[in-house]
Amino acid sequence: MKHWIISAVAGIALLLVPVKVRCGSPGAACAMPPLPGGTAPRYYYEYEPLGIMGLELLMQANLPFFYASGTEDG
Repeated sequence: MKHWIISAVAGIALLLVPVKVRCGSPGAACAMPPLPGGTAPRYYYEYEPLGIMGLELLMQANLPFFYASGTEDG
């Protein structure tokens, strides 16, 4: 019985591991123009749970659940 509980907790913890996803969802396009004086385009990103990223892959949609977000130079 204890092994089942440990496996369930480990599985839930794995689904909550944060991963960085560019553009908010896998496969999306979101390039923005560079900042003044810059040359590289900027990209929106989100840190979201691994489980949410998996759902986004299946649904081909961006779910509005993430730990943090921002923009970065590409």
